[in-house]
Amino acid sequence: MDLMSEKIDIFYIFHDGFSFDEQKIMENIVQNKQIKFILFTQEDFAKAIKNQVEQKDISNLSFIKRWTHMAFARFEAFKFLHECQCIIYLDFDILLLKDISELYKLKEQDYHFGARLGKTLLNVALPLEKSHQDKYAYQTGILVFTDNIKKPLKYYDFIYSYLSRNSCNLQDQGVFSLMVLKYNLKVKDLKDKYTGSTHYLTNIMQNASIVHASGTNNRFWNDLLCNKTWPQWQKYYEQWLKLGGSKYNESFITNIKQSRHRIKYHLSYKLGYAFIEAAKHKKKLFILPYTLFQIYYQHKTLAKKFQKDLKTNPHLKLPPLKHYEDYHSEGLKNKQSYSYKIGKRLIYAQKNWRKGGYFIFIRQLKKIFKDYKNRQK
Repeated sequence: MDLMSEKIDIFYIFHDGFSFDEQKIMENIVQNKQIKFILFTQEDFAKAIKNQVEQKDISNLSFIKRWTHMAFARFEAFKFLHECQCIIYLDFDILLLKDISELYKLKEQDYHFGARLGKTLLNVALPLEKSHQDKYAYQTGILVFTDNIKKPLKYYDFIYSYLSRNSCNLQDQGVFSLMVLKYNLKVKDLKDKYTGSTHYLTNIMQNASIVHASGTNNRFWNDLLCNKTWPQWQKYYEQWLKLGGSKYNESFITNIKQSRHRIKYHLSYKLGYAFIEAAKHKKKLFILPYTLFQIYYQHKTLAKKFQKDLKTNPHLKLPPLKHYEDYHSEGLKNKQSYSYKIGKRLIYAQKNWRKGGYFIFIRQLKKIFKDYKNRQK
């Protein structure tokens, strides 16, 4: 409310059992705004997929075990497009950092949806699906619906009709992406700005408008590092408690598993990744020097910003990389990646260019590519 209070007409809260008292607290929080509570139970979900899976068996499905039936609550938005020009769906583990009302403009730009195009192939998201296997699936943590979607219930019916026929192929992102591809719907790629990482340095690099604390043990309320990095969530939680809201009774997990994000933020990794992308797409080779300089300049600028932020927010100070729980698995694995190796050698070449650094780099690069080809055999 403190970021977008004047730009929201109505809230739709999809839930599986908020008490009457909790609903009254939320009504108090949104003040004079309209709010609707829509119950979406596992029984409702079973009914929507026409009971092709017995109720007792739904909870045993691997997708439901990990994400629960609430992952499909986002598609209930189709039912309310007759009364809204634009609906922005947000997962329950998202913290807004900035006003995102610019997403309303997707309607004017003739888009049907806004979603982040991910890097997971559709044949991974929906292993049993035979069509569009080489296409990438959209991520649905934040999902924009516009009333450019004509006959929205047609698409709602498609989703549940598909799930009814493919009860062992449940995946919200996969079935959404399949729907988009089948009906040739227009989707605005929201990119990194709306998929903000919980890792602070990555988040500011993304210039993110949100923080998405995805992952079972990576939430604002159960991951100590995440909670300390983003204290605004804790302030909101304390306000919730003061209003009489229910308390989270579990304890924090000292979960320090961000070494992958830390290493991917390193200049070595970013430069090497850009180098590999240019090698894959020949047109990018012509602008590679500019791209590398841009990455270097942005990295240095963000590093200065981070040091400045540390002076007023000492809680942002990160533990040594080797102290991360996943350093010896994820951390070292990313340090041994081709992106990191190439970037590291490129930095060395620049520092030692007077001593023939770039000639050495070219020889090293040939060895790296030879090693890569041998591993592909």
